[in-house]
Amino acid sequence: MPKFQKTRVEALRPLVTPDLVAAHRDNPRGPHSHELNLVLNFVRGPAFSMDRKPFALVLHPYDEYGLAFMTARGESVEVGPGSVYSSEPEAIHAVFLQRLEAHGLWSDSEGRSQNV
Repeated sequence: MPKFQKTRVEALRPLVTPDLVAAHRDNPRGPHSHELNLVLNFVRGPAFSMDRKPFALVLHPYDEYGLAFMTARGESVEVGPGSVYSSEPEAIHAVFLQRLEAHGLWSDSEGRSQNV
């Protein structure tokens, strides 16, 4: 992991609490607290490779959403298996959790990941 990314993860880790995750779940579109904006800017930004970066995908407008992964320019996106959400906010929150976990900031199975 590059030094900047590792340093930033270490600085953000104390901000990623169950309350912060719940605040995103309750209102994924915002407005957000300063702390949540810091975390979102990091997990949405260029510190995470675009290849295989998860995002919310409309499967059927207004009632079915899923997760997909970005691929190389000009290639079709990869739709994630199994996870279907009934609302856009649910799908956006699932993406947030996946991105947190990819950076070692959160783990649903443990409640919180301690790995960088």
